[in-house]
Amino acid sequence: MSRSSTGAQPDQAGHEHRAPARKVPVMSPGATFERVYRALKVELGSVRFGPGDALEPALLADLFNSSVTPVRDALHRLVGEGLVAAPRSDGFRVPILTEVGLRHLYAWSQWLLMRSVALRPEGREQERQVDQSGDVDALFLTIAGWTGNPEHLAAMVRVNDRLRPIRVLETGLIEDVASEVRGLEQAAAESRSTLRNRIALYHRRRARAAAEIVEAVHRR
Repeated sequence: MSRSSTGAQPDQAGHEHRAPARKVPVMSPGATFERVYRALKVELGSVRFGPGDALEPALLADLFNSSVTPVRDALHRLVGEGLVAAPRSDGFRVPILTEVGLRHLYAWSQWLLMRSVALRPEGREQERQVDQSGDVDALFLTIAGWTGNPEHLAAMVRVNDRLRPIRVLETGLIEDVASEVRGLEQAAAESRSTLRNRIALYHRRRARAAAEIVEAVHRR
């Protein structure tokens, strides 16, 4: 039996019956936005972009296989989270990192963690369970979660997001980072006072190295 040029299949009477068109799955606008938003956060947390780099919506849309609209929406949301800058009439850019700005960020991280330790309820075994994975992001979120305050936890999430690309470089500039994190994990599971001391030392070491860290960020 022959097939017409249109791809329709003729019946015995010679009439063509067109097969139903295949439905192509279409991602909802909300799902596309979330996918692009999360992918963009991952890229900003890596070493793909450096301080001051332009974030062109059209190029990012090609990278994430989406239209420009969800990319723009994601960039606006990330401006609110401090991960993207939007200078007037200059589009979207990776924020410029300064030594003073980095010191302020470390100070904010330390304050959030110290308050979390102070607010941890005593005598609750589940509060002492700490994942010994060596992941400082996860550890700091666990500590922030001790407050029971979702706003406190959300603040720590944002600090982690902003410091993630910095932490990639810290390992090459600060000695024994892995050992330092293991010490924090152990203290979190055992001693409130020891944990406070280790948190203070952790941030003090980075504040002292802030100038070197910023230089390394701008060199990459």
